Amino acid sequence: MKSTFDEGREAQFQEMMQQLAQLQSKYKGVRGELLSKVSEELARLKPGPVQAAPKAPTLTPPTPAIRVASASADKMLPSCRMCGRGMRRNDADGSLVCDKGHTRPPARAVQAEGASATQ
Repeated sequence: MKSTFDEGREAQFQEMMQQLAQLQSKYKGVRGELLSKVSEELARLKPGPVQAAPKAPTLTPPTPAIRVASASADKMLPSCRMCGRGMRRNDADGSLVCDKGHTRPPARAVQAEGASATQ
Protein backbone atom coordinates (compact mmCIF):
# COMPACT_ATOMS: atom_id res chain seq x y z
CA MET A 1 0.00 0.00 0.00
CA LYS A 2 2.88 2.34 0.76
CA SER A 3 4.26 2.02 -2.78
CA THR A 4 0.91 3.01 -4.30
CA PHE A 5 0.81 6.03 -1.98
CA ASP A 6 4.31 7.06 -3.09
CA GLU A 7 3.36 6.51 -6.73
CA GLY A 8 0.27 8.67 -6.28
CA ARG A 9 2.31 11.46 -4.73
CA GLU A 10 4.80 11.26 -7.60
CA ALA A 11 2.01 11.37 -10.21
CA GLN A 12 0.39 14.35 -8.48
CA PHE A 13 3.72 16.16 -8.37
CA GLN A 14 4.36 15.54 -12.08
CA GLU A 15 0.88 16.82 -12.99
CA MET A 16 1.41 19.94 -10.89
CA MET A 17 4.75 20.61 -12.60
CA GLN A 18 3.15 20.21 -16.06
CA GLN A 19 0.45 22.74 -15.20
CA LEU A 20 3.09 25.11 -13.87
CA ALA A 21 5.04 24.75 -17.13
CA GLN A 22 1.88 25.68 -19.06
CA LEU A 23 1.50 28.80 -16.93
CA GLN A 24 5.16 29.70 -17.49
CA SER A 25 4.71 29.52 -21.26
CA LYS A 26 1.71 31.82 -20.99
CA TYR A 27 3.41 34.60 -18.99
CA LYS A 28 6.56 36.56 -19.77
CA GLY A 29 8.40 39.25 -17.86
CA VAL A 30 8.21 39.49 -14.09
CA ARG A 31 5.43 36.92 -13.77
CA GLY A 32 7.36 34.46 -15.90
CA GLU A 33 10.47 34.95 -13.77
CA LEU A 34 8.48 34.39 -10.59
CA LEU A 35 6.89 31.24 -12.02
CA SER A 36 10.33 29.92 -12.98
CA LYS A 37 11.55 30.52 -9.41
CA VAL A 38 8.49 28.68 -8.09
CA SER A 39 9.14 25.71 -10.39
CA GLU A 40 12.82 25.61 -9.35
CA GLU A 41 11.83 25.63 -5.67
CA LEU A 42 9.23 22.91 -6.18
CA ALA A 43 11.73 20.79 -8.11
CA ARG A 44 14.17 21.17 -5.21
CA LEU A 45 11.48 20.08 -2.74
CA LYS A 46 10.36 17.12 -4.84
CA PRO A 47 8.63 14.61 -2.55
CA GLY A 48 10.37 11.33 -1.92
CA PRO A 49 9.20 8.10 -0.31
CA VAL A 50 7.41 8.52 2.99
CA GLN A 51 9.35 7.28 5.97
CA ALA A 52 7.91 6.67 9.40
CA ALA A 53 8.94 9.45 11.73
CA PRO A 54 10.45 8.36 15.04
CA LYS A 55 8.13 8.87 17.95
CA ALA A 56 9.25 11.37 20.52
CA PRO A 57 8.95 10.22 24.14
CA THR A 58 6.10 11.85 25.98
CA LEU A 59 6.70 12.78 29.58
CA THR A 60 3.19 13.74 30.64
CA PRO A 61 -0.07 13.51 28.73
CA PRO A 62 -1.69 16.83 27.84
CA THR A 63 -4.40 18.00 30.23
CA PRO A 64 -7.83 18.21 28.62
CA ALA A 65 -9.40 21.66 28.47
CA ILE A 66 -12.52 20.36 30.22
CA ARG A 67 -10.65 19.78 33.46
CA VAL A 68 -9.15 23.24 33.40
CA ALA A 69 -12.57 24.77 32.87
CA SER A 70 -14.15 22.78 35.71
CA ALA A 71 -11.29 23.68 38.07
CA SER A 72 -11.75 27.38 37.39
CA ALA A 73 -15.54 27.03 37.67
CA ASP A 74 -15.13 26.48 41.42
CA LYS A 75 -13.55 29.94 41.75
CA MET A 76 -16.07 31.71 39.51
CA LEU A 77 -18.35 34.19 41.22
CA PRO A 78 -22.05 34.56 40.39
CA SER A 79 -23.37 37.45 38.35
CA CYS A 80 -25.32 40.35 39.81
CA ARG A 81 -29.04 39.64 40.20
CA MET A 82 -29.90 43.27 39.45
CA CYS A 83 -27.82 44.13 36.37
CA GLY A 84 -26.14 40.85 35.32
CA ARG A 85 -22.59 42.17 35.66
CA GLY A 86 -19.74 40.16 37.13
CA MET A 87 -19.31 40.27 40.89
CA ARG A 88 -16.14 40.61 42.97
CA ARG A 89 -15.52 39.90 46.61
CA ASN A 90 -15.60 42.80 49.05
CA ASP A 91 -12.55 42.50 51.31
CA ALA A 92 -14.26 44.07 54.33
CA ASP A 93 -17.09 41.63 54.95
CA GLY A 94 -16.75 39.00 52.19
CA SER A 95 -19.93 40.05 50.40
CA LEU A 96 -20.12 40.26 46.62
CA VAL A 97 -20.22 43.65 44.87
CA CYS A 98 -20.76 44.44 41.15
CA ASP A 99 -19.35 47.45 39.27
CA LYS A 100 -22.58 49.41 39.76
CA GLY A 101 -22.49 48.91 43.56
CA HIS A 102 -25.17 46.23 43.95
CA THR A 103 -24.32 43.81 46.75
CA ARG A 104 -25.03 40.18 47.55
CA PRO A 105 -24.32 38.47 50.84
CA PRO A 106 -21.51 35.89 50.88
CA ALA A 107 -22.50 32.41 49.66
CA ARG A 108 -21.85 30.90 53.13
CA ALA A 109 -24.33 33.27 54.73
CA VAL A 110 -26.99 32.44 52.12
CA GLN A 111 -26.50 28.70 52.67
CA ALA A 112 -26.68 29.12 56.44
CA GLU A 113 -29.93 31.08 56.18
CA GLY A 114 -31.39 28.49 53.83
CA ALA A 115 -30.37 25.64 56.14
CA SER A 116 -31.97 27.32 59.17
CA ALA A 117 -35.20 27.94 57.28
CA THR A 118 -35.66 24.25 56.51
CA GLN A 119 -35.02 23.07 60.07
